Amino acid sequence: MSDIEAALEHHQAGRLRQAESAYRSILAQDPDNVRALHLLGTVCLQGARYDEAAAVIRRALELKPDYANARNNLGLVYQARGDADTAVEAFREALKAAPEDADIWINLGNALRARGGLSEAVAAYRRALELEPGLAVTYNNLGGVLMFQGRLDEAVGCFQKARELDPAYAEAHSNLFQCMHYSPAFDAVRIHTEARRFNEAHAAALTRDAPPHGNDPDPERRLRIGYVSAHLRSHPVGYFMAPLFSHHDRGAFEVFCYAAVTAPDELTDSFRQHSDHWRECIGLNDQALAQQMRADGIDIAVDLAGHSGGERLLMVFARKPAPVQLTAGGHYDTTGLDAMDYLITDRFHSPEGSERYFSEQLVRMPHDYVCYKPPDYAPAVAPSPFLERGAVTFGCFNNLAKVTAEVVATWAAILEGVPGSRLRMRTRELDDDATRRSYQERFASHGVVERVELSGYLPHRELLAAYGGIDIGLDPFPYSGGLTTCEAMWMGVPVVTRGGEVFSSRHSTSHLSNVGLPELCADEPDAYTRIAIDLANDHDRLAGVRRQLRERMAASPLCDAAAYTRDLESAYREMWRRWCAGRR
Repeated sequence: MSDIEAALEHHQAGRLRQAESAYRSILAQDPDNVRALHLLGTVCLQGARYDEAAAVIRRALELKPDYANARNNLGLVYQARGDADTAVEAFREALKAAPEDADIWINLGNALRARGGLSEAVAAYRRALELEPGLAVTYNNLGGVLMFQGRLDEAVGCFQKARELDPAYAEAHSNLFQCMHYSPAFDAVRIHTEARRFNEAHAAALTRDAPPHGNDPDPERRLRIGYVSAHLRSHPVGYFMAPLFSHHDRGAFEVFCYAAVTAPDELTDSFRQHSDHWRECIGLNDQALAQQMRADGIDIAVDLAGHSGGERLLMVFARKPAPVQLTAGGHYDTTGLDAMDYLITDRFHSPEGSERYFSEQLVRMPHDYVCYKPPDYAPAVAPSPFLERGAVTFGCFNNLAKVTAEVVATWAAILEGVPGSRLRMRTRELDDDATRRSYQERFASHGVVERVELSGYLPHRELLAAYGGIDIGLDPFPYSGGLTTCEAMWMGVPVVTRGGEVFSSRHSTSHLSNVGLPELCADEPDAYTRIAIDLANDHDRLAGVRRQLRERMAASPLCDAAAYTRDLESAYREMWRRWCAGRR
């Protein structure tokens, strides 16, 4: 076996330190070894050392400009840095040297999607399928784009095809589970069944093989809490969890963060400052991360993703790295995992009788299952826009996967019921021309397209300011808004919602109820339409809600970070006492 083959064996087995050392030894003897340079760059990329990765790969390309694999990996470096435009250029350059390489077409599709070119991404994935029809990852990625274009039936088909090609493909199964929540075709029973199928297909065997825990079963000692997330940044999970971290009782709880944050920001810095231990886990495989958590002696492990793009972390929890495990903050439903002991919820998300839809034991918080801290840069509440327009403007800033055909039809009926009213939709997906046209056609079929404004991405500060042009928020269904509803209310915009049986359908029901606006919550279609129309036609009431809403929200349980933290810490302590009692 040659030196480079031996190094590659370490690399393929995930032994990155040994692989890097071997590549550097080769380069010490042969500095212009193009393959070793390229492979060293991939190790640096896997370890999130992006500047070093770029420098090494560029050196390989200086020696061999038509090296397609190196050009492809340079694109991956740019994409990991968040520079989708430069990544697209790199992948297109790679395709000049290897036009029939399906993997490069897939990476091009990923980069196009990242910069908002959804239709171009679909074309890239379809080209990859023409070249290699049996690649499950292509169907999975294509399904992800179709889902956020609102093409849910096609997306479900893609995820199912990915699973057919690779039954062990946990990410595709997790994405299928998520997509089912957007679609009205799947009820709570079918969704729960799919969650349990996920457990049996991917997690149950790992859980059965997990060794016992040797944690000290003292019920009142200081506990080690391990938070696991890729979203400790400016992300809905980050916004909801930041108040907890800043109020934790550090005398009773030692906080560990296992962070897989690829684009850290100021909020990431805040999480780091409010943690006792920060573990970077980019580059760690599932087994290594689980072993790290065991070595740290974690007592309670907290999943902050569920199936929302976090299946990789769910596979860590499947290995039962801590004696007590729960999902909180970032989940939208049951995980389905035997290894997950508890799920944080509230009485609005999970009314009595809903326990049958969860594999976890439900822990109902006294108020909301999350806490909202508005950003300091949120502008002041603007005057009611109908005072200037003379008619009401409805709005929705949720992603398009939530805006189904039934939602469009319902919103069209609301517009017809409120003379002169308009609807403003704003989300990143609408920057794609073809996607925007498809939604224009959907509204045109109901005769209201001229009353609907479709707009794309805005930076967060500007997005909050855009609520100044909205009188009433219309919540989509069956997948409700979460952070979007909180932001709308903070900007003085009341939101009308329609809840369902599934956890994800009741986010806004919880948030509105905790702010004292349960009258804006419907549980069936006619009530949703009636509530929206009645509120729009009562201008005095609408103006009064807008004037009072921010103050009302600030004084509500939804924004009471200290009380929320105390309640959650009490829940942690009770979970731990139960485990200790079971050890006696």
